[in-house]
Amino acid sequence: MGGVLRREEMDIVLNPYDRKTIEAADYMRRRVGGKLIALSMGPHPKIIPIMNDLFEAEVSGIDEAYILSDKRMAGSDTWATSYTLSKGIVKILSIHREAIEALAKAIEAGEGFDRIEALAADLYRKNLLPNRIYSDKPSVRETIVNMLLEGRISRENAVEILRDEASRIYRDFMMFCGMKTSDGETGNVGPQVAEALSQELGMEIPHVSFVLDFEYIGDRRVIIARRKLINMIQTVETDIPAVLTIHADYSAPPVPLAGRRDYLLNSYRGKNRDSRIFSADDIKADPRYIGLAGSPTVVGPGVDIGRPYARKIVGLSIIAARDIDKIAYGDKVFGPFRRGDLLDSLPEDLKRQMLSRGEAKVFDYDDLAEEIIKALQS
Repeated sequence: MGGVLRREEMDIVLNPYDRKTIEAADYMRRRVGGKLIALSMGPHPKIIPIMNDLFEAEVSGIDEAYILSDKRMAGSDTWATSYTLSKGIVKILSIHREAIEALAKAIEAGEGFDRIEALAADLYRKNLLPNRIYSDKPSVRETIVNMLLEGRISRENAVEILRDEASRIYRDFMMFCGMKTSDGETGNVGPQVAEALSQELGMEIPHVSFVLDFEYIGDRRVIIARRKLINMIQTVETDIPAVLTIHADYSAPPVPLAGRRDYLLNSYRGKNRDSRIFSADDIKADPRYIGLAGSPTVVGPGVDIGRPYARKIVGLSIIAARDIDKIAYGDKVFGPFRRGDLLDSLPEDLKRQMLSRGEAKVFDYDDLAEEIIKALQS
């Protein structure tokens, strides 16, 4: 029987695989700067407490939290989930790009320096501008806004630099996903998010699954990742932006001391602890592709596919000679059994008793022929 899982009536906990995801994303932030944003989908009253805990998680925790919460998203399979998450990612990226564009437009329009500085400070407090554009940290003075206010660059130069910064929003980001959900084995959401996001952004977003560890090569803007495929270790190189699905055995390497200045300039003001909630309308999601309506996976009534094949050896295996209801033996109960079922796993004494009562027999060639005929007829 089909239906929708009512998550709002359930206790929701953090997927244990996502803890390694936070660890990997935190390493990337400490390596190059930026900020760590957590994105989740589900009923926000249940998810907000989990997000609040993540601000203190793994080393320095997340910096911001976004939740996609809308009843129309209920019943999503991995396809609809990936589409919805990709729309959420695009929304988050666009918010940051629009903030930089707003500052560039104010400068281009000839706004006074007081207005420009006030706007930059407001956007910075909202955690929307990195330190290299504006900062209130005494150790960071070489910002774009400061250089403009001090006359070291012209308005035209400032606008040009900011427009380039805005375009980089869609180029300089990484996404980290848990290896799989705690209640499923497909591990499809990470790769499918990359595919959906590729369509949304009109550019190829590569993905690497089951990542054990990775390193970022800054001068080439590539990720070199080691991933585990069953019993094989594979090394993969990929450009950024990219999606990495983090293996449960992931281990973060030490952060090199070189590049600390770039880390500081690329970082943001700090943490914004108020989770932001988006509906399907907020992220401009097509209702046809979200929730149950957008889920091509069909889960219907269970189908009896029969019992697994059992190895029976002529002259040795013991099988049920007839249909048998449950049999009590000591403090255990065995059965029921159908005629021909293999009984080799039963206690030896019980098998002897069943043989003596005619409930069991030794598998012979007649039984083998009967099973072959049944298999051919089915």
